[in-house]
Formats: sequence, structure tokens, C-alpha cells
Amino acid sequence: MRGPEIKILHLSALAACLAAAALLGAQWEQKLKIPVPEGDILRAQAAGGEEEDYTSRETRTEKGTSQRIFRDGAALKAEYRFINFNKDRVAISFGMTGRDYKNYLAGYGYSDAELSALRAWRESARQAAWKSGFTSGGRPAGERAMAEVETDYDTRLRALLRARGLALRAGNLVECDMPVIVRRNTALLKPLALAFQKISSERGYSDEELVGAALSLVQTAVRYKIPPVVENGLHTGGLLPPARALLSGWGDCDTKTGLLASILGNWNTLRMVGIAVPGHYLMAIRRLPGKGDVFVRYEGLEYVLVEPAGPAWLEPGTVGTATTALLAGADGYQVEPFF
Repeated sequence: MRGPEIKILHLSALAACLAAAALLGAQWEQKLKIPVPEGDILRAQAAGGEEEDYTSRETRTEKGTSQRIFRDGAALKAEYRFINFNKDRVAISFGMTGRDYKNYLAGYGYSDAELSALRAWRESARQAAWKSGFTSGGRPAGERAMAEVETDYDTRLRALLRARGLALRAGNLVECDMPVIVRRNTALLKPLALAFQKISSERGYSDEELVGAALSLVQTAVRYKIPPVVENGLHTGGLLPPARALLSGWGDCDTKTGLLASILGNWNTLRMVGIAVPGHYLMAIRRLPGKGDVFVRYEGLEYVLVEPAGPAWLEPGTVGTATTALLAGADGYQVEPFF
């Protein structure tokens, strides 16, 4: 099914733009999903995760940007320097104590042991339900009792996944629950949002320029790299939660979208939605589109598209040429309200 009405301007130049996509440095990946046949989640093939290294280091990313990720006593910190769309140099920082960060990471991903324990509960409960039901009402009662166990199992499974920032979708697929991740991380990233607000007030930025400053950070100063589906025994859904993205310095399109939306979510007047297309994820903000802006209509309102993935430096209303083609493709797109 196609998504809501979409308006894409300047499609006559699409072929030429696609030929130049490599120059923009855009990178896209297949959206990571874990198959779930007959209600059981299978292990995904490990992609080889990396151990985090918080030895003080400074890394140059795109031109004019750098990141420094280091330990400061019991705290983990990240400092970013980048250039916004006003061509101003911006410096921003974020940190968490090691204990808080460890507790934070425990809220994402699930292990095979956790799933095995849930399956073991289901098998034990099925046997008990069959015995009790069959004794009291024969085979029909036993089957009804086991069906109730299956419903309970499904509820518990979905609750486990939701608690770890994941969701069980149609077709028994597990993927990241972006609205849940954004809502969970908005308050955590409030200090970062306040830092952007302070910079914006001091320099006299408009609301649009404030959004652009946060977008520039995510696009150019946070490196583009695809997270593993399984890391250190945890099924991750292929996404780094926002605080880890900041304290690691990298992420893919899903990760960067979650990070940007979690920052911008601290302004309650800013309405945002996630935009899922085959193999890619981005977002859109509620405002009237300007000339040349790419936007979608959702529930009768225009939302201007924002492309957090990078490393291309794209202002709100401008997306990568590969994204333009995906939006106009036969599969359409899906809209996910963040709040």
C-alpha cells in the first residue's frame, strides 16, 4: 500500500541526479530485520561488533568537523566540532557517567538466553494448561487453555521487545521501534538541546537555523557506519541508541534519525514523523514547504523531509537522490509519528 500523498519537486532532473549520487557520498543499507517463523525469533548472523574504545582520541570526519571521545574520570564524554548551514563553526559536547551509561545500554537489545527462558515458560505453561483443561472439559477445553497461553506468550514477547526498543511487526519481523526510542531518549538529550538553544540565542538563529545546527551535527560530525545486527550476544535490530551513537561517534540512517529526533523532541512545538522507505529511514518536520523543498503530506498537513544520514550536507527540504527515487518508487513509504 502506498503512503500518504507525496510531493517531490524537480523530478525531471532525476536521472542526472542519480548519476551524481556518488559525489554526495550517500550510503544506504538494507533495513535490518530478523525473521520470526511460527512465532519463534531466530538468531541473526553475527556481523562482528567492535569493542568501544574510550581512549582519548580526536577524529576528523567531514571537512571542517571533528569528534573527540574520551574518559574523564568516571564519565564518558564526546566533543564535536562542525560547521552548520550558516557556515558558522559550532562546538557541542555530551557526557554520561560510566554507571549510567551501562544501565542505559541494558535497555536495548535482547539475548538468546532471555528468549529461551520465555520459550521455556511457554512450554511449561502449555503443558499445565492442557492437563488442567483436558481434565475439566476434554480436548476442546484443553485446546482453549493452550490458546490462552499462546496469547499470553505473544503479549510477553512483545513487552520484552518493546522494553528493549524493538517491535514485532507484520510477517513476524523484529525491527527497531523508532517512536519508542525517540520518546525514551528525549529527556536524556535535553542538556544537548539546551546547548543548541544557548548557541541559537547567542547568535540570533531562527527556529529553522536551530534545526539546521542539530542536523549538521548528525549529518557530518557523526560518522556513517552500519551497526551489527548481533553484537556481543545481543540482538540489536541494527541500531545504536542515541546516547551510544554520541559516545561512539558513528551510526547509520536509523541511528542518526533517532539521535536527531531525540534532540529536537525537546521543543514541544516541533512536530516530527519518521519516514520509512525500502532500505532507508529518515524523518520530516511539520512546516510549510518552501520553493524546491521535498515534503510529504500526512493527515492533511505538510511535513518537510530531513535527511540525517549524511555524510552529505543537506538542509531541511533537501534529500539524497537515492532517497528521492525510493520515495517515488512503487513500494511507497510509511509514516511513523514520534509523539
